[in-house]
Amino acid sequence: MVQQYDIFKRIIFLIAVKFAIICALIFAVFKISTNKKLEGISNKENFYKLKIQSGRGNIYDCRGIPLLNTAKKFLASVIPTKNNFIPLINQVPAEQKESFKQNFLKNRPFISEVLCNLKTENVKIFEISQQIFNSDFLCHTIGYLKNGCGICGIEKSFDKHLSSFKNIEIEYQKNALGQIVAKEKNYDFYDKSYQNAYGVQLCIDKRIQEIAEEIAKKYITKGAVLVTEVPNCKIRASLSLPGFNPEHIENFLKSKDSNFLNRVNCEYNLGSIFKLVTAACLMESGMSLHETYNCSGVADIGGDVKIRCFDGNAHGEVNLENAVALSCNTMFAKFSKRLNPEFFIKTAKNLGFGEKIELAPEFNSEPGNLPSAEELNDDKKLAMFAFGQGSLMATPMQVAAFINAIACEGIYHHPKLIEGLINKDGSFEKYHFLLPKRVLKPQTAKNLKKFMKKSITLGTAKYANPKNITAAAKTSTAETGIFINGNRVNQSWIAGFFPFEKPKYSIVILAENINLGGRICGPVFKEIAEKISKF
Repeated sequence: MVQQYDIFKRIIFLIAVKFAIICALIFAVFKISTNKKLEGISNKENFYKLKIQSGRGNIYDCRGIPLLNTAKKFLASVIPTKNNFIPLINQVPAEQKESFKQNFLKNRPFISEVLCNLKTENVKIFEISQQIFNSDFLCHTIGYLKNGCGICGIEKSFDKHLSSFKNIEIEYQKNALGQIVAKEKNYDFYDKSYQNAYGVQLCIDKRIQEIAEEIAKKYITKGAVLVTEVPNCKIRASLSLPGFNPEHIENFLKSKDSNFLNRVNCEYNLGSIFKLVTAACLMESGMSLHETYNCSGVADIGGDVKIRCFDGNAHGEVNLENAVALSCNTMFAKFSKRLNPEFFIKTAKNLGFGEKIELAPEFNSEPGNLPSAEELNDDKKLAMFAFGQGSLMATPMQVAAFINAIACEGIYHHPKLIEGLINKDGSFEKYHFLLPKRVLKPQTAKNLKKFMKKSITLGTAKYANPKNITAAAKTSTAETGIFINGNRVNQSWIAGFFPFEKPKYSIVILAENINLGGRICGPVFKEIAEKISKF
């Protein structure tokens, strides 16, 4: 009996030992199967993932023409085999052949640039578009990139949309025979959607932009040019000088010329163009077009303050039309006392002055500066404001919208830079626009158009008068109160539209630190108008 009991104990012990061994083995297997380090090694040896940069969306003009120069680039996803080395090495760029050889010898999938869309075994080719910046063309509007991200301009405003295509990923693994194969269920190599023409479409017309840049650079070193379409105020050309090359930003960082400053949206002293606002307020306050004023070239507006016309010229007896055409300071200074300051400021605001203009997300025109109605209770400040001097500041963009409103006979249209977004599926998403609004009586605007026509035919804007087409314009030479090396710094302007009978385009030109704006800015206006009138 005792002997049987001992045998039974031994059997139980052996069973327990075997059970413990089995449990230990199961635990060991479990540890091995869940060990992250070992899993990583296994994946590293048997699983490969390659990424191919899919490029970035383009920026297009109003006719769908790319504004960014692009070049095609072929990238090959390669599984090294003895049969594809020679076909591939013959198509690899010379400077990349050595790195190609090194990658090939590792005997695992890799990416290499090739010169053409070749067909060979275990190779997948992707055609990628790359942006190429080789000039300062439209640089302030387009902007530039840093580490693939938009830093300013449209590149920044729509960075998320322009970079919305994710990188292409290709996965490879070893099959049961140890061969490396593509996991094609994760990527269809016949899917070409990454090549779709997506991006941002601008209102810019590349033809007009090229003309504006070519002509302006002959006359202006620092300044701005805007061409807008009437009546919608779509921006067909936008130029700020000097520019920069987005491919070589480092060359302009220490420049004293503020190359990165988009002068189109910067505020400047305006001067006599603002007389058009004053003339509109006088007419809408009841002034007759037949009323005259005798200009002696100088006017006393109180105390020791005297207003002079340019070079002290006496214009003699002038009505409102001639006062605009000849740019008579003294008449506007004297007649400003008739205006209600609140009405004066309200009209200026309705015409876009003193308010920022949003062209795209984080892409705005500065608000400029309007004095308050309370400030204009001072007769001296009111007189200065009436002919565009004093604290008044405005941007070329604001002036373009104002001139467009005159050409549209009193309807103000918000300036438009963006037509819309082209999505990855090819659909078009139209950009939202503010609705136009009436800001001047139709007859008031018609009279201003007539005043501007006289200015370009007989007055200060005569250098801007184009051949074979009618036009209307107004000039400015605005004092800044700044002196450099004893010389007064002035800002010169011209703004107008054409054809006179049925306006199609308006043009605004600013030249920094230039006197006699009509003689400098006028020829720019004239030549641009003559060339684009053919479109």
